[in-house]
Amino acid sequence: MAPESRGENKGSAPSTAGRPRDSRIDAAIIAATRELIVETGYPALSLSAIAARAGTTTAAIYRRWSGKTQLVHEAVLSADSVPAADGSDDIHGEIRAVVETVRAMFDKPYVRVALPGLIADTVADRDVHAMMISRLAGNLTAFESRFGRGRRPDDRLPMLAEVVAGTVIVRLLIRQDAILDDAWVEEMTRMITDPWTQTRPDTDQA
Repeated sequence: MAPESRGENKGSAPSTAGRPRDSRIDAAIIAATRELIVETGYPALSLSAIAARAGTTTAAIYRRWSGKTQLVHEAVLSADSVPAADGSDDIHGEIRAVVETVRAMFDKPYVRVALPGLIADTVADRDVHAMMISRLAGNLTAFESRFGRGRRPDDRLPMLAEVVAGTVIVRLLIRQDAILDDAWVEEMTRMITDPWTQTRPDTDQA
């Protein structure tokens, strides 16, 4: 069966057998994916076009990714991890670092273009969905205890991830060219931290 006939979004897991992957091919495929998303949009993106742009084959893509959804997820969403809570008293600074990291993850042209279609396909792909949840959660679990909130059994993401990432996603779904500047980062940070710090118990008093 030809690799392309497996479909653009589905396919078996990438093979780990054989010779090691060539990182130069990986980089070329990722770069081609980002370029073509901006040029053609996510729905029209095909693995054959990506392979041609990258100077490789669809078989090479399938050896690395299970299909279009997994490839685009890796190509467009930054692998930068959310900074862990450092236990300092600078709650505002810690939360701002989280907001800035999430902003950087989504504030790229190829992310903005791919986001609507990628979200729809990710919901239907359990493996990629798990990857996205893990990436968005990052180190945010550590913040839950700082805010005195235990996660409900049905919650897969910390509330902080839902608030920050969810706000960014909705903002970009409503308007692809929405501004995510420093003023937005500061406003989001204050919206999260001000109510909590104002009601924070005075730990210095017995």
